[in-house]
Amino acid sequence: MTSDLAPARATQDAPNATDFVGTWRLVSFESRDSTDTVVHPWGDNPQGLLVYDEHGNMAGQVTRSHRPVFASDDIRDGTTDEVRAAFDGYIAYYGTYTIDTALSTVTHHITGSLFPNWVGVDQVRYYQLDGSRLTLATPPLLVGARALRSVLVWQRVR
Repeated sequence: MTSDLAPARATQDAPNATDFVGTWRLVSFESRDSTDTVVHPWGDNPQGLLVYDEHGNMAGQVTRSHRPVFASDDIRDGTTDEVRAAFDGYIAYYGTYTIDTALSTVTHHITGSLFPNWVGVDQVRYYQLDGSRLTLATPPLLVGARALRSVLVWQRVR
């Protein structure tokens, strides 16, 4: 995994918002801590979906592949352990986005998030766009009391 994506030069062929528009499926998610140790905060085979629309809106979700189900079918009737496992195995947020081709960044301006601390916050991602593959790299984010840099590879679905 590359912890930082090298900024691409802004050229006539540089990606723009229309190149991001579509639905993307998560292919891989790898994180590294400050010692360069690989960790998988969402498990070995996470699933995810990322959507960018032509109006500047976006939504993203990542989940562990196998989260334990609640004993009850009532969405508000989980035990403390069930709720914790569900929360720890899922992240989702939505908002708008802007692209800076000179810096090769896409900024997610978060309106709503499962993690309430991100509401109203900008999340910057370094990108590489290669045909139907989109790679997003995070700056260090605090996950489980460790600063992790993550690289997520997405495949265009449509």
